[in-house]
Amino acid sequence: MELMERICALSDELEPHLLEIRHQIHRNPELAFHEYKTSSLVRSELERMGIPYEESPCSPGIIAEIDSGKPGKFLMLRADMDALPIQENTGLPYASENPGVMHACGHDVHTSNLLTVAEILNRTKDQWKGKVKLVFQPAEEHGGGGRQMIEAGLMDEVPDACFALHVENGKKGKLAVSTGYLTAYSDGYTLTVHGKAAHSSTPEAGTDAIYIAAAIVTALHGMVSRDMSPMEHSTLNIGVIHGGSAANIIADKVEMSLMMRNLSKEARETMCRKIEALSRGIAEAMGGSCDCELHPGYAAVYNDEKFSGFVADTFRKYEDTLFGNFSWEKPENWLETGEKPLLGAEDFGFYSQKAPSCMIWAGVCEDASKHSPEFRVDESYIKLCTRAMAMVAAEFLSQE
Repeated sequence: MELMERICALSDELEPHLLEIRHQIHRNPELAFHEYKTSSLVRSELERMGIPYEESPCSPGIIAEIDSGKPGKFLMLRADMDALPIQENTGLPYASENPGVMHACGHDVHTSNLLTVAEILNRTKDQWKGKVKLVFQPAEEHGGGGRQMIEAGLMDEVPDACFALHVENGKKGKLAVSTGYLTAYSDGYTLTVHGKAAHSSTPEAGTDAIYIAAAIVTALHGMVSRDMSPMEHSTLNIGVIHGGSAANIIADKVEMSLMMRNLSKEARETMCRKIEALSRGIAEAMGGSCDCELHPGYAAVYNDEKFSGFVADTFRKYEDTLFGNFSWEKPENWLETGEKPLLGAEDFGFYSQKAPSCMIWAGVCEDASKHSPEFRVDESYIKLCTRAMAMVAAEFLSQE
């Protein structure tokens, strides 16, 4: 049997087990860096398949490897395992049994799907070359598990390419492959404005930190609209302000927290420079001072042009096999390219800084948005994720 046909047949055979594993993970969602039950299930499944693995120093991450025994390319596949602090309201028979925690972003699909892809690749390794590394990553939603796994040595041996997929709302049965920036850089700042306390009856004796902070807020919002190119799609939000202790006291300290998002490294650097220059300059001009502390967040996901083109070409080449034997009809315009980048963040960006990478969107979800209590996946479409990832891997690993 040809390799792609064999992948299709195995995806059909393994679909019931995939759904069983997905239901187990969905019932037992775990927050960032606490995915112990999920990690244990992953280890158990890998042992059942006979696939060697190691536990990452970034616990409880798991790294597995399938080696064909033949020289060839090196591909990395990644799935995230963590859930969100949300109370589920779907009414599903396998709904979360962990109060206040829910898989509301599809990471249960990502993990169960990668396990199924692992079994397919393990059972077909006689038909491809090279090796594939399977990364089951903790803490995508909060804490940057991808960055920590990389810092712990995950990519010391740099792969030829990295691939991941993310489930998407609506557009069921569609795959979206874009090139260039897919998501944004996401970073935070803490700005601490220092003034001088005084009684409100003698304001001239103090330096009002609240007054200074208000000027900084106005200037920073103006900076985005006037000093940043609208083509950069940069955003800045000051979401938290704390200051003052009583109505009759001139405040001597205000602390502000902000979030900024940028679609390029250059725009990020420009915004950091302007935030600090404006904040310090305004504070000093008004008789105070301002401390600026950057909290580096997630790197932008950058889809490599050549590898992303390869992914899209693979889907086109095996279109009939990719969409064979489903209970639903293949949608028109099923492959979307040239998708506009999102200002959301995804820590697959850290992988894309190290090696040519591609993350795709897979339309498998109902209309309720991600990160909502009503988020649901249409399970009849999950097999499309399995085939898409397995076919990309097999085609890539069949190259000279």
